[in-house]
Amino acid sequence: MPIYVVGARNQRVQIPNQALTVSITGAVGGAALEVQGGPDQPVVRSTAHQAVLPSLTGPVTIVVRPVGADRFNSGTLIHLAIAHDNPGDVDPVQVMFDPVDVGGDTVVTFAALTPNGTQIEVAVSAVADTPMSPLASAARTSARKVTGRGPGNSGGSVVLALDTSASMRRWFADGSTFAAADIVVGVADALGLRDVSAVLVGAEVTPVPAGDAAALVEALREAEPRWSAGARWSRLPAGSARTVICSDFPTLAVRQQFPVLALSNDRRLDADGARLPSPRPGNEAGAELLAHPPVLDRITAALVRALK
Repeated sequence: MPIYVVGARNQRVQIPNQALTVSITGAVGGAALEVQGGPDQPVVRSTAHQAVLPSLTGPVTIVVRPVGADRFNSGTLIHLAIAHDNPGDVDPVQVMFDPVDVGGDTVVTFAALTPNGTQIEVAVSAVADTPMSPLASAARTSARKVTGRGPGNSGGSVVLALDTSASMRRWFADGSTFAAADIVVGVADALGLRDVSAVLVGAEVTPVPAGDAAALVEALREAEPRWSAGARWSRLPAGSARTVICSDFPTLAVRQQFPVLALSNDRRLDADGARLPSPRPGNEAGAELLAHPPVLDRITAALVRALK
């Protein structure tokens, strides 16, 4: 019988409507499998990581939750598998799910099962994450503390508009602007916004060429800003993309019009949105944020509120 592999690219499959065994493997020591259905849905639990569904009386969701903690530990990789429960069948139909890193998540819905006559539709609800830099990945995990794990595919785009006024030199030099880009990429991914680009804003608006969001920070490192006396925010093109302003001196007008990630040590700006402080002398901004998760949590929570 066939073995189906489902994930980000192939998110649905139909299998014959028969009794099912559902199981999780991997880093499941701190995880428990749950089957959520109607009040008349029969479920036979053999272990915390396996269940048998003799039949489907209606839609069912397959959920994994942490045990003994509010959230899964970082790097918790879980595999879900569904197969026909027929002891006499040596080669049953199997549905194998791509492994999902649930680190930082609370409750994760892995799949939805929907009976339809002689068939069962198996639909993926949680897909494997897009590989990212350590800081972008940490920002995505941090943002999910607010958003939860969203759908695998979504629409919309984000533009990071970086101030290239002369006063921004120091923030480029200590890596803060690149850290800001990583954070925006991670938060956008948590919100299902896969298209992230950047522009440099000085006297003119200069797009930063990058193949995709994962390559954005490296493209910014290779860019050569034309330092100016000020940023002409009015030159930003209108469009459907969400624009995040990254500046050391965001004006009131800018803060009222756009989401802002301020580069500043002035804590009073926290009331207005996200603020990234400078790293300690001799430290790089990205490494500093990874070493201080509460600071990253504060920034990502503010950006989530601004971008939702």
